[in-house]
Amino acid sequence: MLVATLEPPVPTDPWALARYQAIAAYVALVPPRGERRALLEALAARSWPGPGGEAFTASAETLRAWARRYLNGGIEALADARPAPVARRALTAEEAAIFCDLKRQVPARSLDRLVEIAEETGLVAPGKARRSTVHRVLRAEDLSARKPRERPADDLDRFEASFPNELWQSDMLEGPRLRDPARGGERRKAWLYAYLDDHSRMCLHGRFSFKGDLPAMELVFRRAIQKHGLPARVYFDNGAVYRSGHVRHVVACLGVHGIIFTRARRPMGHGKIEAFNRYITSAFLSEVPASRIVTLDELNEAWLAWADRYNHRPHGETGEAPRDRWRSRLAEVRVAPEHRVREAFLWNETRTPDKSGIFSLLGTEYQVGPALARRKIEVRYDPEDRSTVEAWVDGKLAERCREFVVSRHRRPVPAAAPAAAPPARAAVKVDWLDHVTRQRRAQFPEPTPAMLREEEARRRDELDAAAFDALAARLHPDVVDPRAIRDFLALHGPWDPVAAGEIADAFFLAHPRDTHARVLLDHVNQKLKENK
Repeated sequence: MLVATLEPPVPTDPWALARYQAIAAYVALVPPRGERRALLEALAARSWPGPGGEAFTASAETLRAWARRYLNGGIEALADARPAPVARRALTAEEAAIFCDLKRQVPARSLDRLVEIAEETGLVAPGKARRSTVHRVLRAEDLSARKPRERPADDLDRFEASFPNELWQSDMLEGPRLRDPARGGERRKAWLYAYLDDHSRMCLHGRFSFKGDLPAMELVFRRAIQKHGLPARVYFDNGAVYRSGHVRHVVACLGVHGIIFTRARRPMGHGKIEAFNRYITSAFLSEVPASRIVTLDELNEAWLAWADRYNHRPHGETGEAPRDRWRSRLAEVRVAPEHRVREAFLWNETRTPDKSGIFSLLGTEYQVGPALARRKIEVRYDPEDRSTVEAWVDGKLAERCREFVVSRHRRPVPAAAPAAAPPARAAVKVDWLDHVTRQRRAQFPEPTPAMLREEEARRRDELDAAAFDALAARLHPDVVDPRAIRDFLALHGPWDPVAAGEIADAFFLAHPRDTHARVLLDHVNQKLKENK
C-alpha cells in the first residue's frame, strides 16, 4: 500500500491543500481494517479551515473519497476538476453588437428567439451563433439578467388530460393599445381570448378584439369547435363572461360534459393557459412595439402566423410539437355538424310583432308573416350576421325574417321570349383559385370556418334550386316569379324537393292551375311543417 508523506509540495489549487489537511491523519496512520470507519467518523466530526479562513466540514464518505483520490493521484488529484475546453465558434465584434441591439430593442427576447431572428433575417450566418456564445455576449454587456419569479408556498399536484379534446382551457389576456377606426381613431386596448388543449398544449384558436365581452369570447369558442371538434370538458376562470347562462346553454346543446371553474384565489389549476399567456406576453406581445402593426386586423393576422409557428414547434414539457401530438389520436375527436354548432351559438330575444308583423331587434326592423302578428315569438340570431333572424314559436322554427324594407308589390309581367340565337362555342373557363384551394384542403383535413360555411351554403343552394324547379314546373308560366319564389325559399327553406312536388300535385287536384305562386308557397310551407 502506498504511504504518503506529511509534507506535500505546495499545490496550485488552495482547496487541494485544505482537503489534504482533513485527510492527513487518515493517510498517515493507515489504520487496519475494522478501525478505518471510526477514524473517518472522528475526522468528519471536526471542522477544517478553508482557503479563505472559513470553516468547512465533510462527511465520512467524502473523506474516504478524498483519501482514495490522493493515494491514486497525489495532491493534484484533490484539486477542483477543470472543465475541458469546448470548441466554440466565436462571433465577430459586429455580430456580437447585433445580438446586443436585438436584446435592447425587445428585452423579453430569449436566447433561442435572438438566434432565430438573427439567422432568419440574414444578420448572422445559420449555425454560427450558439446559445452559450450569445449568453456570454449578453452577460458581458449586463443584458442577461433574469427577474426572479415568486414560487407558491403550498405544494401543487401536476395533471394532464389523457387524450386530445378531453379538456380545453381558456383565458383572457390584455393586449396592446391600437387605433379604432370605428371611434375616430381613438386608441383602445385590445384583448385576447385563446383556447388551449390540455393534452397537446395546442393553441386551438385565438383572436384579439376591442371588447372583452361575451360575443368576443364565444366567437373564439365557436371557431375552435369548428376547426378542432368538440371538447369533453372546458376549464374556465371565474370571470362573468365564462359564468354566463349562454355559455351553459352552448355547452348543453353541443353535448360537452361540463364546465370546470377555478377555485377562488387559487388559479394554479389553470396553470397551462396561464403559462401560455406568459409565453404570449414574452414572445409575441413584446414584439408588437417593434413592429409595424397599427390596426386590429394586422394584429390578428400576425397572431395567427405566430400561433401556427408555436403549434409546429416541440413543446418544452411534452417534447412533441403540439399539432403533431393533437393529431396523433385524431380518431378520438368528436365533430359536431355545422348546423348544430350554429344553432347552439344563436342568441335569443323575446319580441311581440305589431299588427303588420314588424318588430325591432338591436335597432333593426324585421317583418314576420300575418300568422305571427301580435304573437309573442322567440327571435334567434347570429351576433356576427343579423341580416336574417329566425322566429320560433313553442320551440319550433316558424319562419326566417330579413330586414324590413318598404317596396312596391306588383305582380310580375311576363317578358317576351327572346329570339333563339344560334348556339355559340362555349369558352373554356378555369377557376384556378378554386383548384388551388381544393389542393390545400386535401393537405389540411380539418375544415376551416370558411369551408364549413361554403359547404352549408352549397347544400342549401342545391336544395332551394331543386325545390324551385319542382314548383316552377307545376305553375303556369305567367304566375312564376323567380325572385319571389327564391326569396320565399330563403326564408322558409330548405325544403325536400320530392315532398314539395307531391304536396303541390295534391293541391292542384283541388285548385285550378292558374293559382298565384304565393298561395301555393304558403300551402306547401304549412304542409311541410305539419309533416315534421
